[in-house]
Amino acid sequence: MLVPLNADDVAEVMRIERLPGYEGFVGTWPAEEHEAERTSPDARYLGLRDGDGLAGFVIFQKVREPAIRLRRIAVGATDKGTGTRILRAALDWVFQTFPAEAITLGVARINDRARHIYLREGFVDDGEDEVHFNMVLTRRAWAERRRA
Repeated sequence: MLVPLNADDVAEVMRIERLPGYEGFVGTWPAEEHEAERTSPDARYLGLRDGDGLAGFVIFQKVREPAIRLRRIAVGATDKGTGTRILRAALDWVFQTFPAEAITLGVARINDRARHIYLREGFVDDGEDEVHFNMVLTRRAWAERRRA
């Protein structure tokens, strides 16, 4: 399902993160920053292929730390369940690939829809700042949800 992304995928990642409606929710980076991050030993880019393009992608940071950061997730078309499929597969991949004890993320305060999805998938609130709600999913909570 999810595959590691390569240099040829960066343009498609940039296209998706710049889709209308993502302003204020999904960050954007120039190609050079994506490539530097994609090739970092501390990050992983994964995507769901859709023909010649991507249906969506996820970026993880701090993959060698006890708490891995879900930096960005975005899909080409909303309201089709693709985001939920990518999120679930990505969470499984992280906990099956790395010894991390948690996955953290920051969700924009104005992004009620995403926050609802993260809560539904087992994340809990872990503080906030002026812009984001910080959330965390522990390995234990993930494992309990997988058994249910």
